[in-house]
Amino acid sequence: MSGEKNREAAARAAGSASPARPVRAIRLGALGLLALCAVVFAAVTFTAVGMSDVTIDGVSAGFMEQMSAQIRLNFASEMRLYRSELESTRLAVRASGATGRAELRDGFAQEAAARGFAYVGVIYPEGRTSLLLGPELALDERDAFVDGVVDGSRPVTVGTSDDGESMLVFGEVLENRRLPELNGAVLVAGVPLGEVVSALSLDVSATQVYTHIIRPDGSFILNSNKNLDADSYLGMLRDNEGRPGVDYDITADELAQVMDERGSVFYVAVVGGERYASYLAPLEGTDWFIVSVLPHRVLHDPIDSLAWSLVAAAFVGCLAILVALLAVFVRYLRLLRSQMDELDRARAASDAASLAKSRFLSNMSHDIRTPMNAIVGMTQIAREHADDPAAVSGCLDKIANSSAHLLNLVNDVLDMSRIESGRMELASERVSLPETLDAVEAIARTQAEARGVTFVVERELSCPVVLTDGTRLSQVLLNLLSNAVKFTPHGGEVTLRVEQGTEPAPDGRVRTHVWVRDTGIGMSEEFMRRIFDSFEREDTERVRKTEGTGLGMSIVKRIVDGMGGSIQVSSEKGHGSTFHVTLDLERCADEVERLAEPDLASLAGARVLLAEDNELNWDVASELLGACGLELDWAENGRECVERFSASEPGHYDAILMDLRMPEMTGYEATRAIRALDRPDARSVPIVAMTADAFEEDRQRAREAGMDAHVAKPIDVAEVLRVLARLVGGRDDGRGGA
Repeated sequence: MSGEKNREAAARAAGSASPARPVRAIRLGALGLLALCAVVFAAVTFTAVGMSDVTIDGVSAGFMEQMSAQIRLNFASEMRLYRSELESTRLAVRASGATGRAELRDGFAQEAAARGFAYVGVIYPEGRTSLLLGPELALDERDAFVDGVVDGSRPVTVGTSDDGESMLVFGEVLENRRLPELNGAVLVAGVPLGEVVSALSLDVSATQVYTHIIRPDGSFILNSNKNLDADSYLGMLRDNEGRPGVDYDITADELAQVMDERGSVFYVAVVGGERYASYLAPLEGTDWFIVSVLPHRVLHDPIDSLAWSLVAAAFVGCLAILVALLAVFVRYLRLLRSQMDELDRARAASDAASLAKSRFLSNMSHDIRTPMNAIVGMTQIAREHADDPAAVSGCLDKIANSSAHLLNLVNDVLDMSRIESGRMELASERVSLPETLDAVEAIARTQAEARGVTFVVERELSCPVVLTDGTRLSQVLLNLLSNAVKFTPHGGEVTLRVEQGTEPAPDGRVRTHVWVRDTGIGMSEEFMRRIFDSFEREDTERVRKTEGTGLGMSIVKRIVDGMGGSIQVSSEKGHGSTFHVTLDLERCADEVERLAEPDLASLAGARVLLAEDNELNWDVASELLGACGLELDWAENGRECVERFSASEPGHYDAILMDLRMPEMTGYEATRAIRALDRPDARSVPIVAMTADAFEEDRQRAREAGMDAHVAKPIDVAEVLRVLARLVGGRDDGRGGA
């Protein structure tokens, strides 16, 4: 009843009101609502803007810290890479066997240049600097840098050439028993600073971040802001303090205090109305600091524009801003997470590379020291028993075996290096499979008989002559057989079976199967999955007692892959292993004639000119070759070789043995000079490269220079004699034409 009365009263009131009053009320209400919304939206907008500034400052601090960390990590990785390359340069020169001063200088310069260094020098203990490559550099805090290289605290500095080019310079301590002057000397190598800037994308053209590298005193090493005309970062801050329109929330003295404590700090600067977020942090392995500067608008403008759009877009605009902010933050978080994941992957890869390098050096140290210990020990024993020919002969046999093992180790390492760098080239030559198998069988049978192992060979060849790389094919067979013999106990059996079947093969090719079976110790399933990885050896008591680098099977796999073939292994622990190689070898239309053995007796009295800058190598060659009836003359460098040949009567020398790396004139230059002489025997005299440069490109370069053959050091007397007999016996002018 009371509700009905209220409705009636309301109806009366409505009926008594004029039409203008509700319209006015609606208008006022709408205006009030609009004003309220405007106030609310304005408040939301200005609050959002204010909060966005705070948020952006926090985001900027986190972003700059992470970016600085990434740049520093990349810088440290780049520095480790250059230091590793410098160490590799030193090790490569040492491994080359170079002993002469000029040979060492050339070796350091060539190896460093091959690894991308533009400057190479040696700083001797007394302070003298010897420039090997590139311009003269004035090194930053030279004495402190040298001391830092020696104690490992500061292996890098900056050098400046006379024309103002800056280089990042690294150092490595040298050791040389034969040249005591090099002991304690520092090998230094540098790369242009611009290359480092480009590699690390520190140039402002590649990113909106300015990146400076400064010294502890504030002076610039790298200033990526080309509009910033200053010599010192701290000096610039001091000069700007108190200037209108310039404001730093940290003073130069406060920043210097942070640098003295090797700390890091985030700060904001306002210059000309523009805000900049900055982050300073120390660089690992140096006394330098890196300063990263990001314009505040890079993060602020997009977010701020979205915030101001709330005024026009109202609630939808608020939501849009929230969504946009959320998207920005999510994207940022994803980007950050991606960057962190990438950093983790890079760190894992770096750790793996470091572990692999450590494992490699450990393996090499062990495997090199073992035969070297035998060589040194047997040499000492031989000296102590010089009056006992039998004892001396036994020692020499063991020295020869250890030397052969050491040479095989070096060859394996070099082969693996060439394979992993993609520089292994496979030749295509006519190969007689029966002859190749005969040679392999002779070597493997000797190894098997020495260990009391039965060796069986089975052949079924339908195409005995093929086109392939005979040397690499022999290497594959010998590695597999040597491995089988090593891990087969006394009384066991090793079988080599080679079969060419009627299976389908590409046109012009014959499918060739090779099985190597043994009754040895076998392998675990877990090890079979990684047997073809570099430096992998199963960790068992029997394996640990067996010599090996863990490279043989990896080399075999890479060679077989390079030949377009495949290799499989099956094994059972305690019951032996079987390796199965499948190759599609190119058929040869005609048979290869067996080469007649050269007449070594024809070399008696042959006159040979030997160009060799190392006196010890001359002693070895003259003793070994002279004992075979050769008459040798010595030229200590390439220039002397040319002069001796020019001064001799035509036909006086029957052949020339030419080293390649010599002072005054290299072997290549000397050969070209001899071939260019105006005398009847200049183009016909056999010239043989006898050198430690044993790669295929070295052989090719020797042929291009005009040499007739190539023999690698250490000297194999039988091989040298065969080459000389073939070349001297085949000359049209005969021997001794004078």
